[in-house]
Amino acid sequence: MGQTQQYRNYLFISLAVVSFFKIQFTLFTPLSLFTEEAQYWLWSRNLDWNYYSKPLMIALYNRFSTFLFGHKEFAVRINAVFFAAGTAWVLFELAISMFKNAKLAYWSSILLLVMPFYHLASLFHTTDSSLVFFWALSILLIWKATHSHRLTYWLLAGIATALGILSKNVMVLILPYTLLFLLIKDYRQIISGRFLVFILIASMSFIPILIWNLQNDWVTFRHVGTLGGVSGTGQGFQWTDAAKFMGEYIGGQIAVISVFLAPLFVLAIKKWRSTMDDRLLFLLLPVVLTWMLFLGVSLVKRVEVNWPAFVYVSLPIAFAYAIQQNKRWLSYTRIATIISGILLILIMYPAPIDAIGFKKVLRPDKDPFARLAGYKELGQRVDFLKDSLNLKQHFVFSDTYHVASSLSFYLEGHPQTYNPNLGRRKNQFDLWPGLEQFENKNYAGIFVKWGEDSMPPVQEAFENLLHEETLTIHYRGTPVRVFLIQMLGNYHYLEEVDVQAY
Repeated sequence: MGQTQQYRNYLFISLAVVSFFKIQFTLFTPLSLFTEEAQYWLWSRNLDWNYYSKPLMIALYNRFSTFLFGHKEFAVRINAVFFAAGTAWVLFELAISMFKNAKLAYWSSILLLVMPFYHLASLFHTTDSSLVFFWALSILLIWKATHSHRLTYWLLAGIATALGILSKNVMVLILPYTLLFLLIKDYRQIISGRFLVFILIASMSFIPILIWNLQNDWVTFRHVGTLGGVSGTGQGFQWTDAAKFMGEYIGGQIAVISVFLAPLFVLAIKKWRSTMDDRLLFLLLPVVLTWMLFLGVSLVKRVEVNWPAFVYVSLPIAFAYAIQQNKRWLSYTRIATIISGILLILIMYPAPIDAIGFKKVLRPDKDPFARLAGYKELGQRVDFLKDSLNLKQHFVFSDTYHVASSLSFYLEGHPQTYNPNLGRRKNQFDLWPGLEQFENKNYAGIFVKWGEDSMPPVQEAFENLLHEETLTIHYRGTPVRVFLIQMLGNYHYLEEVDVQAY
């Protein structure tokens, strides 16, 4: 058995073990689906060519997995596990293709496994799960295409890029990055028919996006423009906000790479500057450009920590190569990898460190995973109340899509839920049939919201209040959230707010 196959076997075993424990987490954790996961699952119950904020593929992935396994948490999250394992495997193959070193390739994949951005995308099925996979696959095929000059690789790269764009729009950045790399290293390939075929195939992904948006008032473009700070109703540039947002952005990006692995980025940059190695340029160029792009965005608005993280998938190879050329960093990297891995495990299973005072370091109500607590229990409580009150004709709604989507997943029978606009920005629910279909037909309503305060317009839209209560959710033994549940009789009319915010 050759060395490459030997390390492939090692990687297969490593990924099998990691995937097993990720599946165990989903099967046995008390945490619910992340509300974005629930939203994308709900999209899969309402298939379309595009959606308000994202393209269609995540709905198709969920539709296929829930067809196979039913409407369960496992069926949603198995997609993330599958894409994560595929990403690590593709990264191995990219490192082999670039450096012809199986050991380097294997340790590149191991470094990826302990990076927080990858860990989250591999546990929770959001659009980042498939985006990271298709980004890795595309750069592998583009690397092979640029060095072999074979049309087959350009065709496959175009298909992978198209699927990536249909998974998350930001995948489009790979087109200008590839163009820039070729301008720097081999501009003659740009005018070749093979490169144009790549661009053409990748661009076909825009067809369903454009047609759907033409039919829906270009809401995706309005939404993305608002997120990027290009459009929307802002208060003008504020230096204090800019400094705050930039600080959060820089700190967040270091965290998702791992604060212990971040020094290796500096090492890789120094290695490229001293060698001008084309391989390091190919790996680092998208990272640097994307980081700078979102740094600019952070001057005018808060940048979510995951937005630029997908390009970091190529970093482990650059890290591994830089370490290989500078053995003094080898011991540090081993320790940093072990610490990063242990911390990721402890964050997912905090009970052992809570027993020694971790709650004082990271309060449960400030823990990001507290956002996943309680929706399963909420669904069970609403089902109990519905049966206790013997509600027949009824609908379930909330003032936020987060709660509405999660209720649809966790309520018995997975009913379609609703999210009327009571003063929020627009979302996918605005494009679906709303509460108008229930007006003056003797329908009861079940209203659920975050917090304890009622909303008078909601109660006024019904003839009477049948029951009201609050449900307190605990995480790590501490109250972290309260839900208000109202059971209301005989719906008449709820006047929605026409907020032109995207």
